[in-house]
Amino acid sequence: MIQNKFKEEMFVKKPLLLVLGLISIAVWGEMVLAQEHKGPRLAVEGREFDFKEVKEGVVLEHTFKILNKGDESLKILSVRPG
Repeated sequence: MIQNKFKEEMFVKKPLLLVLGLISIAVWGEMVLAQEHKGPRLAVEGREFDFKEVKEGVVLEHTFKILNKGDESLKILSVRPG
């Protein structure tokens, strides 16, 4: 009889614990998203480009796409080769 009562209690508690766990995860996730970075956010598509083998004296060009994924204006004040 005690075992049956224990099984009945666990039958009720497991779904309750699952629901409470899911609610906790949802609230925590919302807090993390709320702390997301504000302002400009630079993103570069294709950060590297390999020209492979190049003969000496050949002029090469490649265009990198720079994006602003933030919510404010992005100002690029200087650029240096890596």
